[in-house]
Amino acid sequence: MQPPSPTRQKIDRVLQSKLLLDASPSLSDVYTLINQLSNDVLDLYPHIACRTQCNTCCKGTSMPVATPAEWAILHDYLLRYWSQEQREALIERVQSLFSTHAETLWAVHDTIQQEADMGKVETFARVLPQLADTQCPFLVDEKCGAYAGRPAKCRAHGAFLFLFQEHVQLHACQSEVDKIEVFMQKQGTRKVVMPIWNHFEEKIVRTFNAPGATSTILAVWVYSHLQDGQLCEEVNLNPDFQALRQPPTT
Repeated sequence: MQPPSPTRQKIDRVLQSKLLLDASPSLSDVYTLINQLSNDVLDLYPHIACRTQCNTCCKGTSMPVATPAEWAILHDYLLRYWSQEQREALIERVQSLFSTHAETLWAVHDTIQQEADMGKVETFARVLPQLADTQCPFLVDEKCGAYAGRPAKCRAHGAFLFLFQEHVQLHACQSEVDKIEVFMQKQGTRKVVMPIWNHFEEKIVRTFNAPGATSTILAVWVYSHLQDGQLCEEVNLNPDFQALRQPPTT
């Protein structure tokens, strides 16, 4: 019997993604699996631009979200691999972002905590455009400065499907969603071989985080770990976000 072709192996791996996810014992293992599946999907659909130097998902309304466990990995990465100068530059970017968009950033934070329904979608549609002129504070010289430590949602971008109620959509920016629509029209079927992001999100939230843990955007995570103008060395998985948004007393 001939061994399966590389393409067949990629397809089989994607089709078995839920089983592979269930067998992943750590968040690091889940990250590795997401990386592999993303590579498989982008090999199967090379027209998707998310493997290139495109950074559309790092700018404007695409604010990266992380659970506390994911922030802990990123925080450790910053302390291990970023220089003091790099961390200070990150802090400056985050402080600048809050100086001009604090109200909107906290509105995004609050919206993330809402139940996943159409009201949440409508709120995001109203709030996120106010961040159109911003970018992720980890974007440095048009590249992700923390690529190896980035959250799962960043890793899955462009290669996973997202289920919302009766809707199925590519987990990507609008230009890639439009391109996959054209692709499906040309192939004559709406069937694509991609893993489901919801399964991965559920596993990360429920398995690697405490019950009721608060997820938020990376800018807020960094902001919550600033002390005397420096990045705290101890990670805090449950900051008092409400206190953080209060203006300092004089």
